[in-house]
Amino acid sequence: MDKKSIGDPKGRSQPRVKIEDVAREANVSPATVSRVLNHPEIVRPELRDKVMRYIANLSYTPDSAARALKSGRMRTIGAIVPTLGLGIFAEGVEALQNRLSESGYTLFIANSQYDQRRELQEMQSLIERGIDGIVLVGGSHGRELRTLVEQTGVPVITTYVSKAGGGIPAIGIDNERATREMTEFLLSLGHVRFGAIANIPPSNDRSRARLDGIQRALAEAGIRLQPTQVIRADYSLAQGRSALRQLLTDNPDTTAVICTTDTLAIGAMSEARKMGFSVPQALSITGFDDVELSAQVDPPLTTISVPAAEIGRGAADYLINAIAGRPVPKSVLLPYRLVMRSSTAPPRTAGRLPRRPR
Repeated sequence: MDKKSIGDPKGRSQPRVKIEDVAREANVSPATVSRVLNHPEIVRPELRDKVMRYIANLSYTPDSAARALKSGRMRTIGAIVPTLGLGIFAEGVEALQNRLSESGYTLFIANSQYDQRRELQEMQSLIERGIDGIVLVGGSHGRELRTLVEQTGVPVITTYVSKAGGGIPAIGIDNERATREMTEFLLSLGHVRFGAIANIPPSNDRSRARLDGIQRALAEAGIRLQPTQVIRADYSLAQGRSALRQLLTDNPDTTAVICTTDTLAIGAMSEARKMGFSVPQALSITGFDDVELSAQVDPPLTTISVPAAEIGRGAADYLINAIAGRPVPKSVLLPYRLVMRSSTAPPRTAGRLPRRPR
């Protein structure tokens, strides 16, 4: 069929190409065209390519509104993340979107800026749009949001934690255990003078757990962080820099600084260099997340690798299965990995931090 035969030679609006038109031209059944559109992974590659050529030639677009009315679903998923300014969330969202797309779902993205009120507003907006499932971040959510989840019955999963409050299913890592292992690694190198830089707004339970892990590992070693040794910051490079300066000004004998994100750690390393302290000879610095930049900075950053892509794909699989009525787990614990690079070393001296030559 030529596309012109569907239209009107006088330029009047053309009737919409239907799935039956594609099937007739490709000499396949409408069910086969539907499988190519919705589940391409189960169609033979040569047949899939053939049908896709006719879809393109005829400029066919699926009538998603009609399909949604028929099925009672919009085939859309919403994701509410604290920010896309951190590479760890961007990586997870990309994996989430790719996996959802394979099953014919569209992803809507919103950000909460670590604000539970805004998270609730975005949740309400997505539900009003008829969303089929929602991905959240973290295990700490307001009571109103949890009530909304219970009332609507929309499948929800939260990410980057392995357990969440209010019975919300979760997929992620044990953040506290990860920083305990990092701290124990630094203790094994001989460090006893620690500082921590943590981004811990009220809704960021991941970083709170990471700070708890640091403090508990140190307490087991007989070391207690004083208030001036814990600097609270947001997630920016600039905050990492200013936090490091404040920490070393108040505690000049510090030899190891544990940061709850790579962004803070990279900012801290930059400020250490500006202040004349070499890393790791004078000061060991660690991060958390293992974003791409962490392996490229000088020196490369010791950090905790978070399986963001696996978290994104796992969240997608959970929602796809939940929407289809298939059994789903309530909690999925994924492994993290301690990545030892050149930003850490044994402390050179026991007293005041040596400065590097200017």
